[in-house]
Amino acid sequence: MSKFNAIPVVFALLIPCIVSAQAPSPKSSGDIVISRCLVSLIDEVNVPAQETGVLRKIPVELGNYVAQGGLLAQIDDSVPKKQHEIAQRKFDKATEQATNDVDIKYAAKAAEVSQAEHELMVEANKSARGTIAPITIRKAKLQWEKALLQAEQADMNFKVAALTAGEAQAEMEAAQIVIDRCQITSPVDGIVVQKYRHEGEWVRPGDPLMRVVGLKRLKLDGSLSADEHLPSTVIGKPATVVATIPSGTVTFEGTVVFASPEIDSNGNFDFTVEVQNRPQGNSWLLRPGGIASVTIHADQPSTMQTNFTGVQK
Repeated sequence: MSKFNAIPVVFALLIPCIVSAQAPSPKSSGDIVISRCLVSLIDEVNVPAQETGVLRKIPVELGNYVAQGGLLAQIDDSVPKKQHEIAQRKFDKATEQATNDVDIKYAAKAAEVSQAEHELMVEANKSARGTIAPITIRKAKLQWEKALLQAEQADMNFKVAALTAGEAQAEMEAAQIVIDRCQITSPVDGIVVQKYRHEGEWVRPGDPLMRVVGLKRLKLDGSLSADEHLPSTVIGKPATVVATIPSGTVTFEGTVVFASPEIDSNGNFDFTVEVQNRPQGNSWLLRPGGIASVTIHADQPSTMQTNFTGVQK
């Protein structure tokens, strides 16, 4: 074979090596260790006012722990309470009318009597013509028809009273909504870390009142090389978090709840691990702003269902 004929063969042998160098296969098993991940908050809320009025009471102070649904502030609710009272009275009145069918029964009986009187007059004139004047018979028939219409009106009033009761009930519910919105409650279990308003101040809907942060759930954010890992190989996987505190090191079990489909300029993609924090005395072991190491157990089964995009279902 000539040296010219050998060139294509050598070139053909080199092609797989070139392709392999350009497209390395991603790693998808074993433990993945990330030494520095930032601890940050998941539950962090600037709690706003929901109604207009004067802040009558703020029963919490900075550093106080509040349970979800616990009272943070009370806006003056004297007006909606009075509106609720008025609507309650209207509801009681309309309900009484809607359940009282005396008028319907009386109108029905009156119609029966009027009908009987008219029929007696007609029969009397059949037996002896001229016994009762025609005008009297016509008046008796008119009275009968009037009694029938009164019966229909009584039935209509009964139905209208039921509708009025429903309207009054809706007014009561609307007033109760405003009363409830005047009570500002915490949307999360957390600690009050900032207060923006004080008792006696006037607030409007949307005005921030205080900031509450929850420390029961925290997240750790890090990044992985897109050349070595795929988001689908880490999303939903269990993870071990190790943090250093003044008394030593502590370990937490978590889950990778997010893996970004985007690759940044450094060739990495972001991921997030969620952990359940633990209290120690009057504080928590893991604190936002700290740094901890994360070990993702990529060879273990996923702890949550994901779709093809790697997002939690």
